[in-house]
Amino acid sequence: MNKNDEIELEIIDNGINFEGISRVDNKVVFVPDAIKGEKILARIIKVNKNFCIGKIENILKESPQRQKPFCSVYKRCGGCSAQHINYKAQLEIKYENVKNTLEKQDIKYDCLEKVIGMGIPYNYRNKAQYPVRIGKDGKSKIGFYAKRSHEVIENEECLIQNQDIDRLSKEVFKLLLLKGFVGYNEQNSHGDIRHILIRRGYHTNEVMVVIVVNKKEIFDDVRIEEIVKILKESNDNIKSIILNFNSSKTNEILGKEEKIAYGTEYITDYIGKYRYYISSKSFFQVNTIQAEVLYNKLKELLNLKGDEILFDLYSGVGSIGIFLSDSVKKVYGIEIEEQAVKMANLNLKANHVNNAEYIAGSVDKKIVEFEKRDIHPDVIVIDPPRKGLDLESIEYIIKFRPEKIGYVSCSPATFARDLKLLSTYYNIGKIIPVDLFPNSVHIECVTSLTRK
Repeated sequence: MNKNDEIELEIIDNGINFEGISRVDNKVVFVPDAIKGEKILARIIKVNKNFCIGKIENILKESPQRQKPFCSVYKRCGGCSAQHINYKAQLEIKYENVKNTLEKQDIKYDCLEKVIGMGIPYNYRNKAQYPVRIGKDGKSKIGFYAKRSHEVIENEECLIQNQDIDRLSKEVFKLLLLKGFVGYNEQNSHGDIRHILIRRGYHTNEVMVVIVVNKKEIFDDVRIEEIVKILKESNDNIKSIILNFNSSKTNEILGKEEKIAYGTEYITDYIGKYRYYISSKSFFQVNTIQAEVLYNKLKELLNLKGDEILFDLYSGVGSIGIFLSDSVKKVYGIEIEEQAVKMANLNLKANHVNNAEYIAGSVDKKIVEFEKRDIHPDVIVIDPPRKGLDLESIEYIIKFRPEKIGYVSCSPATFARDLKLLSTYYNIGKIIPVDLFPNSVHIECVTSLTRK
């Protein structure tokens, strides 16, 4: 095969990014947007030693799982890239991807359950981060980044965002333009507004608006005061308006310096019976409904007796540890983000939880302090970032020899890698995938491990 060749392909599977997979002369061909069972005419756009990438020119035999994408900018936006497949089939593909990833590591486990999906897989996100940029036409734009680029794609409506968040972000954008502010230009680092970030409590309806600015003097600009006045008078749910200063030439959305322009530095929401404080920077699951499902499954798998010492690693705002606190004797949490630890300690007070404490620092360093204090866990719960656990943390977990480990993961690849390392000392129980990100390729998994 050569670049620009046109070839008929039978799609035999879908990959971890939902791309179609075919084989020609023992060479794998990946075709974005193709679905297992389809026959297509593809044009080869990239040839590699081990694989090729194709582009659909025509669908000769269409899968019954194919549906019309619900978003008008689906082909250009880099967001929810699975919406051309019906939701039932999305869940089946996610199940197969987790299963294949585990089998590649030759992991032995009790069973892999079917993916727990959402009843209505739309309007679920409680947090949105919209870049504001100067377009090629010189006009300010708000939207999402295009695939594999930083070009902002405007859209009328994003159906995975909560509708209030989606609507409010555009209202804030229009107010900023009306007052003379302009978007950020990544080429020359000029401009005023870099991002608009909105958070909303699913159960409380409390809203936080974060305006990320490129110039610190905007903090005290009278025009911002006018915008704040309009927003708070037009929307009673807005409890916090924050200005964040970020002049760095990086992909980081939020800078270190902030100013509270209105209200408080946090909003609140519930997972189960527990209320949580959420700041602009703290991690909180973006799908509140499914987060509750995930945490309940974790609790079910751990089968806690009430007398255990529990370590909550990568604890964020303490959501998992606090959720489990009524089933254990004591919770100790470690989180690298100081602001999140501050929120975790507020969450303890808000929920009258007296058997937990949280400290700020990296897991690999702070876990040593517990050892010096002669504190040894019966249970360790881990919810690491996408990169998974580092080897040092795994070594400390094994060294502590907890009876049980609860593992929540947002990356099947690092999940499987870490389970393989832990399986020398631990038996892996049921693995339950929970879909927190409908219409995207992402999937969360939860399992419990028992010491051999």
